[in-house]
Amino acid sequence: MALLVNSGRAGLAAALKARPMFFAWGRGASWWGQTDVKNKTFAGSPERFTLDHAPVESLTLNNPNSAQTYATPADYIFDPNTGVVTRVNGGAIPPGGTVQAQAVYGTTSLGATETALVSEIGRRIASSVEFVVPDPNGNLYTPGGERWSVSTGATRYLYVATQFDFLEASTETIREVGIFVDSVRAEGVPEGQLYLTPEEVAERGYLLLLDRFAGIPRSPSSRQGFSYVLVI
Repeated sequence: MALLVNSGRAGLAAALKARPMFFAWGRGASWWGQTDVKNKTFAGSPERFTLDHAPVESLTLNNPNSAQTYATPADYIFDPNTGVVTRVNGGAIPPGGTVQAQAVYGTTSLGATETALVSEIGRRIASSVEFVVPDPNGNLYTPGGERWSVSTGATRYLYVATQFDFLEASTETIREVGIFVDSVRAEGVPEGQLYLTPEEVAERGYLLLLDRFAGIPRSPSSRQGFSYVLVI
């Protein structure tokens, strides 16, 4: 069986390094990472209801008329991937009961078929694209606590980083970020312009990496940086 060896991977990384890369950031979905409290009523057979969003990180059901908190799995069960909540017969929740549901939502799962952000705000050209190697004592960091050192030769690891400016998306909450290659500027947008809004992008290019999180509130008094390693 044929094998793509590391020297070939390093060659692919070198070809990728020579092409323009942008970090795009976006709003994502407004419910990602949010806490929602609503009254819900069980119905059907089996008795159940569906939360407004999924996935669900945590769920608490309370009696809306008292301080009673219901327990799972004794009183109800729920599927965090679908948001479906089912009443348990014989539990403390009465048939057809109404409960106060406090849900903490997660973020939509990442998929290999993604091609764009959910709600892009803008994108900035990568300020650093370097070959790196894993190094527990390295001075470059990426999400998850990994550490890296810059390599003088080509490797299969590309460190890509940028830092957005103070006033870029200064009133937004950032819930997603992606790295794109081969983005095309709209006609009339100067080549030297580092930050592009969606209307200044004619072709978004190829999405190489996508990350989602609960939310980073922006402020005009701070800059926001991102760094990732692309493993080829």
